Amino acid sequence: MIDRRTLVKGAATALVASTLDFPAAQAGFDDQLCYASVDHLIAMFRARKASPVDLLKAQIKRIEALNSKVNCITYEHFDEAMKEAKRSEDRYRRGNPRPLDGITVAIKDEFNRPGWRTTQGSLMFKDSPPATENAAIIDSLEAAGAIMPFQTTVPEFYLFLGASTRAWGTTRNPWNLEYSPGGSSAGSGAALAAGFATLAMGSDMGGSIRVPASQCGLYGFRPPFGRVAGGEIPFSTSGPLARRFDDLVHFQNAIVGPSEKIMAAMRPRLDYPTRYPRLSGWRIAVDWGAAVADVIPSVKAAMLKGIETLRAAGCIVDEVDCGFTKAQKFIFIRGLMSTSIGVAIEISNSHRDQLSPYMTEMLDQIGAIGPRQAEEAEELMERLHRQVQQRVFGKGYRVLLMPTMATPLVGADMFKSRENKVDPWTGTGLGLALTWHWNLLNRYPIVDVPLGVVEDRMPSGMQVIGQTYTDLDAFQFASNWSRLRPSLFAGGRFPTFA
Repeated sequence: MIDRRTLVKGAATALVASTLDFPAAQAGFDDQLCYASVDHLIAMFRARKASPVDLLKAQIKRIEALNSKVNCITYEHFDEAMKEAKRSEDRYRRGNPRPLDGITVAIKDEFNRPGWRTTQGSLMFKDSPPATENAAIIDSLEAAGAIMPFQTTVPEFYLFLGASTRAWGTTRNPWNLEYSPGGSSAGSGAALAAGFATLAMGSDMGGSIRVPASQCGLYGFRPPFGRVAGGEIPFSTSGPLARRFDDLVHFQNAIVGPSEKIMAAMRPRLDYPTRYPRLSGWRIAVDWGAAVADVIPSVKAAMLKGIETLRAAGCIVDEVDCGFTKAQKFIFIRGLMSTSIGVAIEISNSHRDQLSPYMTEMLDQIGAIGPRQAEEAEELMERLHRQVQQRVFGKGYRVLLMPTMATPLVGADMFKSRENKVDPWTGTGLGLALTWHWNLLNRYPIVDVPLGVVEDRMPSGMQVIGQTYTDLDAFQFASNWSRLRPSLFAGGRFPTFA
């Protein structure tokens, strides 16, 4: 049994109080560790004011106290993680730590590690055989010294923007438990907002990094296809979630680059700086996605306030229309299902009795999938790419801004969201997302940045889209945004678990 008490000297408490923007009245030392940045943690580890073991114990204690409310974890690997934390502690003691040594990372129920089960959020795979080898990204995290204490919840087959499943129940948002943390990287977003881990691994084939980032007040990066060794299907890519932009940079630098396991991983690796020039003189485009979803006033007001800040910083900001529409979603979905991802549909149709309710509804809506649907998706991708080039980047704009979600007020319990019969995708959140066009346009890098808390104690976010493979433009914008706009997880702006 792991000893989960935190044993920290008083000097460490003084150091944390002086370096972390976390009111002493709100939390004790354990909770301050749980919400600390990567840079602060590494500094404490190097100075021996706290250790990777202290961090892990504090986060386990927090999980035991609060995860019954949030329900964002599938399998816990605390014993294994504690051994890793002790090895990490020893590397700090010897003076040869790795880039993310001792930093905890929540892992989405998608990435294999020997002995772990990947359930895809489904009863059909809850008793699947344990994995026998690492996913490529797990190799990278191990090499960086990261600690991986648990796996996080997902919707069934990763196909909706929340997580209610017969296999694992409903995952809730720490900012407001009535609402969804987004998806499909639902548990990863919730775990970060809850302080259960310092970083979280996500993946994105329709918005699955960006939506949890938006719903949970985080930074999230959907890399262009091939930047990270996440898989061979262009619609989908893997990427980092973090509470702070600087943490996102550290995480992305740890996972970027090629792998012998994945052919679609670009060489050479791209290095992401930690510091960037200011944005003065940048031309920035904004597309409100009005033909995709109606953005609620509080989200639009938060984004407009940010745009005012950008203009005050010397940016030129103009509205554009990329030509995205709601109807294109069905072409995207059927094109997606015409890849190997569509095997989930084949399996689901054979086991309807085990499915979550929204999955059976989705099966009835999908319709035919095959080469014709794949071709239609390719034609749409080509047309939208040309429109984006002509209307945005061909006119000299450095980045394009779009809301992430039309509203953050999406109910957590997806089993109760079937009443919408006009658009069957809206009830489970997909009709409220302005993200999925960019999975067709999968070579564009996108950083999701927080707008702040907008309504009913819920945060919202904004997509920052760079020209194809210009990751550093999107990062430069996000770096400046983090300096220009008030940060969440600071100054009393924390989830309430209410």
